[in-house]
Amino acid sequence: MMTTAPYILALDISSTAVGLVFYHDGRVLDLAEWQLQGDIAERCKLAYNRFYAALERYPQIDVLAIESPVLRFAGCIPQIRVSGAILTLAGQRNLPLGEVSPAQAKRALTGTGSASKQLMMAYAAVYGVCGEHASDALGVALSALKRVEVVTV
Repeated sequence: MMTTAPYILALDISSTAVGLVFYHDGRVLDLAEWQLQGDIAERCKLAYNRFYAALERYPQIDVLAIESPVLRFAGCIPQIRVSGAILTLAGQRNLPLGEVSPAQAKRALTGTGSASKQLMMAYAAVYGVCGEHASDALGVALSALKRVEVVTV
């Protein structure tokens, strides 16, 4: 048996945007930021459809890693609904799922769990990643990497 580097599709999901990083073996293979507009039903549909297209583009995904929602205030409810739309499709595809807290994602990318958005983006730029949500998604991927192992026979 041999251990190989996993292909990680990492998402940072908010109620109005999704950051995506496709990561493998120390490299960001692709990244995107999706803006979600309209009422919550329309935003969920947009997120679902764009995630569907991403799954078609990256069939070799070993794990889907998402940033878990922060439940500090009632405003997180739309974020949870958008996450639910994405997780529905992930479940239908039987994708292994890893959840990462925001502090874990920040620590994995910058070394500190309390990093600012500006610091996250500065560290992500080293990987060629730009954008607030894509930078967070990179932190999610790096944190998930520490917990994922792919074994081939």
